[in-house]
Amino acid sequence: MSQHVLEHAIMLSLEPLFERAENESLWFYHYSKEAGEVWCSPKYLRLCHDKGRYIWGPEHWELRSPLIYMKSLKYKAQELVDEYNEMADRMKLEEKIELSSVSTNPADLPENLPPVDTDSAE
Repeated sequence: MSQHVLEHAIMLSLEPLFERAENESLWFYHYSKEAGEVWCSPKYLRLCHDKGRYIWGPEHWELRSPLIYMKSLKYKAQELVDEYNEMADRMKLEEKIELSSVSTNPADLPENLPPVDTDSAE
């Protein structure tokens, strides 16, 4: 079987996963020692396939919520911020950095939060 035919067969075998990923807003996830951790949106994985990359059968992929990936990115970012601040402390620098997030969810806006009970806060 030629490489082109094999790659085409692999991509066809991935179609049910692509359909599910697109319908359920999931991303493709793969982990191996060789490739490390790989997260791809369906659109990005199709682009990679067009370039001859990540053409791996369905048994090499899991469908996962991209929110898990975002959470891990936030955790890694906080680790880097902490490491930077620890280094600044050791070097006696006053500069510190912090990680902040801004939500665009209307429920998170101050005017939509429940009122603070100032009597019980004392």
